Amino acid sequence: DYPYLDLPLNSHISFEEKLEIALEMAKCVAAMHGYTDGVMVNVDIQLGQFFRGTDGKIKLVDFNRAEAMFYDTKKEEYCKWRNGMSPDGTLRAPEENVDAGLSEQLDVFSLGNVFYSVLTGASVWEGYGLAECMRNIIEGETMPIDKLFYETFSSEVLAQAIELCWTYDAEERPTIFEIVRFLEQAI
Repeated sequence: DYPYLDLPLNSHISFEEKLEIALEMAKCVAAMHGYTDGVMVNVDIQLGQFFRGTDGKIKLVDFNRAEAMFYDTKKEEYCKWRNGMSPDGTLRAPEENVDAGLSEQLDVFSLGNVFYSVLTGASVWEGYGLAECMRNIIEGETMPIDKLFYETFSSEVLAQAIELCWTYDAEERPTIFEIVRFLEQAI
């Protein structure tokens, strides 16, 4: 049932290092969401968007789908937008798969998928068909995280970070800044 159990689990990378990698990735997203001229949303957070630079730091490198959020001065809040439904939303947040109003919180959900790959060595929904994936995401189902990832402090913290990112309701989902603080407190 768990495809990652047959994989080497990124065994060359310790759980402590995976936790540090996750924190660096979260800080990349936080830099976009905390941009001084307004919130920037990547809209396409996935593992392949992150690379380690020559300076040794992890960087978010692909912004082709990024959106600058508009600010409503009367309501004093950022405006949500719609993208339409994704034909392959297996790496997307639930709100993206039902054509709901979108916010920067979709990046947080997608970052949980990236963390899952960092932790387990497997892609989220690996081994599932598209229709089953989409149904699961829309209904609020998430990939189970095997109990073996709750056996060490670092892997448990990363598993908990995944669960936080995967909060179904975007309004209830922690912000990227809360995810960064959660990871920093553990390290």
